Amino acid sequence: MQTTYWVQLWPDGKWDGKPYQKIQAGSPKEAAEKLYETPLQEQGGHYQIRAQVRIAGRTTSIAFYA
Repeated sequence: MQTTYWVQLWPDGKWDGKPYQKIQAGSPKEAAEKLYETPLQEQGGHYQIRAQVRIAGRTTSIAFYA
């Protein structure tokens, strides 16, 4: 089942200035990887952050790391 997620990219550990982008995916990790176009990890440090994902309608986000 596909869910709507909002993904914000953080290339090089810095927000790229672009707004969240709407992505349909089966999980938050899949949504982040679809937009970032490379495998990501669920743990890491702040400087390693590459994407933040929100489930549509919610305010909390999940971070994914390189």
